[in-house]
Amino acid sequence: MSRSKYAMKNMLTMFFTYMLTLGLSFITRSVFIHKLGEQYLGLNGVFSSILSVLSISDLGLESVFAFLLYKPLSENDERRIVSFITLFKQIYMYVGIFIFISGLALFPFLPDIIGEQGKDLQHVELIYFIMLFNSSISYFFTFNRTMLDANQKNYVITLITFSMNTFISILQITCLYIVDSMVLYVSLVLLSTIGSNIIISLYVTKSYPFLKNKKYRQSIDKSDKILLIKNTLGGVSNKLGGIVVFASDNIIISMFVNLASVGLYSNYTMVLNSFTGLIQKVLGTLTSSIGNLSIESPEKSKRVFENLNLIVTGVSFLVAPQLLVLLRPLISFWLGERYILSQYIVLLIVINFVLQLSRYPSLMYIDAYGLQWIQKWKSLIEAVLNIAFSLICLIVFNLGLAGVIIGTILSTGLFVLWYEPFIVAKYALKMSKIGQFKIVSGILIDKLWLIVPTLLVWFVMHFLSGNGLIFLIQLFSINFFLVLLTLLMVYGTRPEFKYFLNKITRYLLK
Repeated sequence: MSRSKYAMKNMLTMFFTYMLTLGLSFITRSVFIHKLGEQYLGLNGVFSSILSVLSISDLGLESVFAFLLYKPLSENDERRIVSFITLFKQIYMYVGIFIFISGLALFPFLPDIIGEQGKDLQHVELIYFIMLFNSSISYFFTFNRTMLDANQKNYVITLITFSMNTFISILQITCLYIVDSMVLYVSLVLLSTIGSNIIISLYVTKSYPFLKNKKYRQSIDKSDKILLIKNTLGGVSNKLGGIVVFASDNIIISMFVNLASVGLYSNYTMVLNSFTGLIQKVLGTLTSSIGNLSIESPEKSKRVFENLNLIVTGVSFLVAPQLLVLLRPLISFWLGERYILSQYIVLLIVINFVLQLSRYPSLMYIDAYGLQWIQKWKSLIEAVLNIAFSLICLIVFNLGLAGVIIGTILSTGLFVLWYEPFIVAKYALKMSKIGQFKIVSGILIDKLWLIVPTLLVWFVMHFLSGNGLIFLIQLFSINFFLVLLTLLMVYGTRPEFKYFLNKITRYLLK
């Protein structure tokens, strides 16, 4: 298939499977809260965050490895492909072992991390051990996913993972109704991880039989080795900020606020992550196509980058104001009044959502062009800023949950939001300083335009009241019309917008 057909197949597969998985996830979360309670929900969030931090040794490796495979795959150089895959397999094995040993070393500190509320929960150590084993064992199979990802066959990974996760989710729901066991719940997650990875491994073995050819297993070239080392170090640094931003929030809330707040906050982030996850996964399937484009047709990259930023901006316009109005009624309808956070907290959550969403096009290009080494210090600075701002808001101003979110907003908005597109404009697109300024300023200005639909929706919201599913549908319909009208007024004359509109019109009139 052509690059565009691979990209479309990957995107459509990811979209539909993700939407189905999302619906099942909400059902599973509802049953989880009903049967196990918010304390276990918070415990699951904290342990997931701890394991995300431990996985720092692997951060950025998959995108680095995929980048190294783009050229040999396009040239059908089986020797280099096998050499790379053999090396990746060894590295991932060491990563898995390192995560497991590091995770075991944290056992004595678990009571301090989960706080007083977590000490009354049963089987905490066993739950943590199962989740740790699940996190570490997945790395023993990851090299197979890298091969498919680099070869633009993400849809295979998506379909296999979706099928296994659906089966396991149904099992989790059934088992939770029979027995209230968090141990059984996380054990089924482990079963899903092992099962999906075994199936993917069998598929790769069958599809690429030359990977078994031992005569191809030679040392990689010196230039490739230098590029691998530099981009691996840069990739680890590049992803560090993201881990600190997302994983440290739950840990800090647990230590400085309480475990129940982690559970309440995680309900809102689950809804938001359903949107960011969908955008990230759908657009993420394009990374390998962008990497292929960088080799075969680099002159098109600038237009594609601008189009991706316009797509993300359009999504922010349509989704962010809706979330601001609908999040609290949705949580009330879904889980009940006791799980509602203040509108002020929701506003901060939505602002953070928009900032993190805005980063995706730049991060995709950084991965596709192998620019991890170039911006190696970026995420270290982001990590320091995030922790510093969060602790200041918590300790000095005593802002609680709001302080942690404000710390994340400040670290993202003041630094990474402009730095990442600057790296892309300078090193991937090789633009002049004027061009770099236009790209960065354009992205920042787009974020400021979001104030218009937000204020409009906020104003209209005060004239509406009610509850239940019908009220949610009414709110959504009115807000969608308002933000769509604003989007057309602000971006209707943009060349990129007209380009997409023409594409869609021609497709519908076929």
